[in-house]
Amino acid sequence: MKKAPVKQNTPEWLEFRKDKIGSSDAPIIMGSSPWATPYQLWEYKVGLRGETEKNEAMKRGNALEPQARAEFIKQSGIYVEPEARINLDRHWQIASLDGYNEERSIAVEIKVPGQKDHEEALSGKIPEKYIPQLQHIMAVCSLNFVFYFSYNETSSKIITLERDEAFIQKLIKAEEEFYQCMVHFEPPCMDERDYVLREDAEWNTKAKQWMALNSRLKEIELAEDSIRKELIQLASSRNTQGAGIRVKKSIRKGRVDYNQIPELKDVDLNIYRKGKIECWTIEKK
Repeated sequence: MKKAPVKQNTPEWLEFRKDKIGSSDAPIIMGSSPWATPYQLWEYKVGLRGETEKNEAMKRGNALEPQARAEFIKQSGIYVEPEARINLDRHWQIASLDGYNEERSIAVEIKVPGQKDHEEALSGKIPEKYIPQLQHIMAVCSLNFVFYFSYNETSSKIITLERDEAFIQKLIKAEEEFYQCMVHFEPPCMDERDYVLREDAEWNTKAKQWMALNSRLKEIELAEDSIRKELIQLASSRNTQGAGIRVKKSIRKGRVDYNQIPELKDVDLNIYRKGKIECWTIEKK
């Protein structure tokens, strides 16, 4: 791994991490985050959604982080400081470390959480939603363990989490797939949280009308396809007309498979793409 070329929590850092996958992205990609979905994260990464505004809990956590880090140093006897790292093998994988000691290869993730998560930590357990974030840090920094430090103004707890190689391999696979979604501008699967629920009368009426028309349309399409095949068979490989219709044969060139062109192997074709196109799909749930 190597140091990131920009300083954390700066406009340059926000821009730098936008086309990469950081430790806070890991719980979202693995589906354990209660705050965002993979699709919402993808929207942000490709520029379709702005930076999430910080709520009061997030502001509180940022404000108390230096105080929490000082308390961790006091309790553990290990000096750490904030740092950002990049994985050498996977250039898109980064980690923003709340505390890191390079000489001893020790990292700590600091949380100033709500009461429920803090009580869980005080009992000796790391909240499940943070596990991918900690394993991501170990994957980026090649660590065998990482410290989780839960803190508030009256109490704190240091918990050690060991490296889980099987989990990390699943994490890397999921993150690689998500990164490809970013590169190729192909959204990941959406879940229920990505939809706004409408149950008002106007929506219900139009939805029922669409479903009725869609069912009839499918029946017509199936019937048309069946008769189309029969007409082509009756034409016996000849251009044929009669009764107001024509059956005409045409030959087209096959599409170019750009993946098979060796000269284009290392060429970034995305720079030749035209502007984004907004598309909508209506389908039965």
